[in-house]
Amino acid sequence: MKIGQKHKARTWVVNTSTMRLIGWFLLLAAPATVSAQDSEPTTSSPACIASDSIHDGLARIARRVGGEVGFSALHYESGLQISFNGDRRFPMASVSKVPMALEFLRRVDAGEIDLTETIVVTPQDFRPGHSPLAGWRTRSVRRTVDSLFSLMLRSSDNTATDVILNMSGGPKAATRRVHELGVSGVEVDRSEARTFADLVGLSDTIPESKLSRYQYFRMRDALPQAYRDAARERYGMDPKDTATPDGMTDLLAKIHEGKGLSRDSRARILEVMRLTKSGRARLRGLLPSSIEVAHKTGTMAGAINDVGIISLPNGGGHLIVSAFVNTLRRTTWRRERTIAEMTRFVFDIFTESFVSREGAITDSHISSCMDDR
Repeated sequence: MKIGQKHKARTWVVNTSTMRLIGWFLLLAAPATVSAQDSEPTTSSPACIASDSIHDGLARIARRVGGEVGFSALHYESGLQISFNGDRRFPMASVSKVPMALEFLRRVDAGEIDLTETIVVTPQDFRPGHSPLAGWRTRSVRRTVDSLFSLMLRSSDNTATDVILNMSGGPKAATRRVHELGVSGVEVDRSEARTFADLVGLSDTIPESKLSRYQYFRMRDALPQAYRDAARERYGMDPKDTATPDGMTDLLAKIHEGKGLSRDSRARILEVMRLTKSGRARLRGLLPSSIEVAHKTGTMAGAINDVGIISLPNGGGHLIVSAFVNTLRRTTWRRERTIAEMTRFVFDIFTESFVSREGAITDSHISSCMDDR
């Protein structure tokens, strides 16, 4: 199926409590045990396997971390999809920068924003959290709009993010664009400044102009630790800035097919996402090092997330994955490992289904199990 062509996914919705089969059977071979990162996928003849085997595999991985786990994987070319708690909402953390980018690029395509323009970023614009742009600087810096866009996605820079978000009309404009693209289950509600204020329990009456990096640190450090810890717990249950795994996967599919994007803008966002520096132990964690992944991570309080587009080897198409883990009671390693194991699990399923020895997807691969019902 060509990029841009609409297709209707045949979806399995897999929950830890209930499982509902919307399609028939997914075409696959039993996945190999996850082991070394550089282990190569096999190319054995595809077989049919019941959906409860997928459920059991994903549930077993999810139980190791506890907490809330959501996972959605779509094989773009066939439309086959696996969804584990895919309709539950999870805090996006910095994954929200993906929907933010789409309204920004719409304005670039409309000629409202010039990527070559140089912007002066002042200390008042510096934001808390991860921001290589701000660092410990006390003086203004000059950057092109395009470099700020790259910093937002590739380095997850919070200062660059709020500059880009303000240029693009704010959170409501980002959410409106998502809805215009026909995607549900993805909501952007706050800037980075406001998100970090809520994370530690600062009053929502404090204007964003008072939430620059160094002002924020002073106000945060004046709060009792127990108060800040309670606010951190609340963040994981906050309905603001949340997404469902299925909704995020749908949004990434729109990006992949270039819906609502010029050719240049589609190429630019995917190029930057391929250069993402963070999260090497998440989607990429157990994949062969040769596999190309365009992705965006998110980390905040108990939320450990990674979403992206994986290019399957040997002409096997594209696997779009959204993975969310939300718990404060497990280590970062365990939460990241959960994402890596789930990703490798479905990677093996779809690789063995759609990568032939000749290196091509065939219609018979897609249809054989669908007919065996």
